[in-house]
Amino acid sequence: MTNPTPVHLTPDQLQGAVKWTEDTLPVQLSPEELEAVHERMKLLDELLKTGTKAKYKIEILFTKDRSVHRPTPGAVSFWESGSKLHGGGDAKLYICPGKALGRSDCEAFIPDTANSSSFLWCPKCGVRWQGVDVIGERLAVLPLKKWGEVLLYYFTRLENHADIYVKYAREDIRTKAMLEQARQQGGEKLEKVRNARAKSIYPLKNIVWDTSNGADLLGRFQAFLLA
Repeated sequence: MTNPTPVHLTPDQLQGAVKWTEDTLPVQLSPEELEAVHERMKLLDELLKTGTKAKYKIEILFTKDRSVHRPTPGAVSFWESGSKLHGGGDAKLYICPGKALGRSDCEAFIPDTANSSSFLWCPKCGVRWQGVDVIGERLAVLPLKKWGEVLLYYFTRLENHADIYVKYAREDIRTKAMLEQARQQGGEKLEKVRNARAKSIYPLKNIVWDTSNGADLLGRFQAFLLA
């Protein structure tokens, strides 16, 4: 059995496919873990001064039902930045399904280097998984502030070394505004964005800068999503 093709989900594919609810969201960090996060951010501040880029990307795709007042459907996926050979594209990260399937407590990330043509090998628990078994996206319907907790949880699991991307459905007001601006300019500009979705990016260098100036990391992620 071959591995799943690493593609981004569309909003239509998210309908009815919910993994988490607000009550079962397993992303709470202890005060000790939060303190460790801020200590690592201080070290990253020095590292990024050398021009080092983020190793990973966390991407959230919201559906057309995105709202600041009620729970929003979405999917979060994980990528190795520019690690694909022969072109430098992003490589999809998968999550070991050991815990989800009740076979172990493992939820480690499976890197692209452990992805063969017939199976994916988890470097932590050592199990070889079929492509249909591994977890490519986490799906949920959550308030935007809870989505901020999701970002914080996976940001720490990815070594505090990730850029954050949020993509919006074509029906979202952000995408409509982008298309309208392009329509006014016309020509090649309009063609370029016709099939695109608006997106917001919170790059690692900005995350480090904000937290080095005393900002709370969870608060910054929540403000980013609510902006």
